[in-house]
Amino acid sequence: MFRKTKNETGSPDITEMMPKAKKEKKPWDPAKKKKVRRRVIAGALTVLVIIFFVSNSMKAKNGAPMVTTVAAATGDVEQVLSTGGTVKSDETRTYFAPLSVEVGEVKVSAGDTVKKGDVLLTFDAEALAEKKQEAEYRLASNKGGYESSVHKNNEYITDLAEANRNLPVLDQQIADNENLLDELNQKIEEKRAGWSYNGTNLNVSVMEWQSIVAQDEQALADFSEREAKGELRDYTEDEIKEMRNSAEIKLANDRETLLNLQIQTQYNGYEESNNKEIRDLQRQAKEVEELIASYKEYQVEMKSQKSTSEAGVLDEGGKAKLEADTALEKLTNQEQLDAIAEVENGLKADFAGVVTELEAVSGQPPAESGKLVTIESLEKVYVRLNVSKYDLEKIALNQKADVDIAGKTYEGTVAKIDGMATQNNSGAMVVGVNVNIENPDENIFLGVDARVYVHMAKAEGVVTVPLEVINSDREGDFVYVEKNGVVEKRRITAGIASDSMSEVKEGLSEGENVIMANGMEFEEGTAVTAVPQPQ
Repeated sequence: MFRKTKNETGSPDITEMMPKAKKEKKPWDPAKKKKVRRRVIAGALTVLVIIFFVSNSMKAKNGAPMVTTVAAATGDVEQVLSTGGTVKSDETRTYFAPLSVEVGEVKVSAGDTVKKGDVLLTFDAEALAEKKQEAEYRLASNKGGYESSVHKNNEYITDLAEANRNLPVLDQQIADNENLLDELNQKIEEKRAGWSYNGTNLNVSVMEWQSIVAQDEQALADFSEREAKGELRDYTEDEIKEMRNSAEIKLANDRETLLNLQIQTQYNGYEESNNKEIRDLQRQAKEVEELIASYKEYQVEMKSQKSTSEAGVLDEGGKAKLEADTALEKLTNQEQLDAIAEVENGLKADFAGVVTELEAVSGQPPAESGKLVTIESLEKVYVRLNVSKYDLEKIALNQKADVDIAGKTYEGTVAKIDGMATQNNSGAMVVGVNVNIENPDENIFLGVDARVYVHMAKAEGVVTVPLEVINSDREGDFVYVEKNGVVEKRRITAGIASDSMSEVKEGLSEGENVIMANGMEFEEGTAVTAVPQPQ
């Protein structure tokens, strides 16, 4: 009358293994836990009493099995994704050494919390003074370089004139020889095409004569077979001998024709690859190619010379470039002077945060532009989540979330959903999601685990049933309904689901009694006795 749900092979129905709306777990409230425990105990006692009385009454009612039912109700369902993630900073600042100067005192350690304006480290004052003087000297040297560039102007003018004379001649020589090369290559292709065409025709002829010889051989074999069977009794011995000689002569002649064609084919193939005229043309083409390559090499040299000369000639444009380069060098040195002035009183934090990397060492000079210290902001933080494909279609930007970090709850918003999946440590493909924390404070720690509850969807005033009453097969979702004492299999359309309840969009109405099948399968029309689940 009822049985465990299985498919035709006897194995568990694969539809039972297909993912349904994922149950999201909410944070557990100890007060609710006590209430639920009392309800469970009271409900269990009630069920036992009901079962006792009903089972006694059943003995007089044809033995109809009892089933526990729950009434479809109207209520609200909220779908919440409960998952874990890692707290990260959305703003990171790495400080690099403005110059290679010995570090004085390092005032922080990795993991320290700093405020905006705190001194992270200092530089050696004497070394800074030396670097300052060095930058000033470079400014003076830059001025002398400008005068040296003017002196080279005459040499560039001479080189430019030479390049301008040679380049047009080289262009014409390259063009003429490329045209000649095209003509030679065309002749080579035409010669090869002729031999190839002959070869194709010969191959076709060989195939035709191979077929003819095969027919001759078959005819002679058929003749011999007929003779052996005595089918030629109507012919005289001389006539038979004459017919055999004719067939053998034809076979020999056809074989000779085939052999000649095969010899011609081999000769044609040899000529196609080794024809003297083709080889002469190929040799000429190679010589022309080498000549073109030498012209182009000299052309590159002349173009480079022209480019260098044009860049060096102090015409109006050249003078402007030289002046701009001089100004740029001056600016670079001035920037270094400004950087020195900025750190003379120590390197300071731009915002409040945590020191996550520290490479500066007191008493040692870092490489210029080398990393000194990294700060990650505590003012702009987020939780990095990994979402499975089952939850991806339900999560969206700007959804609100509750974030639990070390027992404290913060407000969050889904701010980013990656456009590409990655493989996690278990081999599953997941998509990264960032949930921004809207109200961070000093109690947040970067790198710790956080529990995130994303409010993905909510349906209000809809028909709801417990998740466990919904069954699935190849045709979709269904429930068992107790109606007038018999079982009815009802197809439904499920909507969103919480960790315990599911919305039913179609197929059920409020108040209908749904059987809690607990994995059992019922025959439609089976008589049952309904035992309502205690509320």
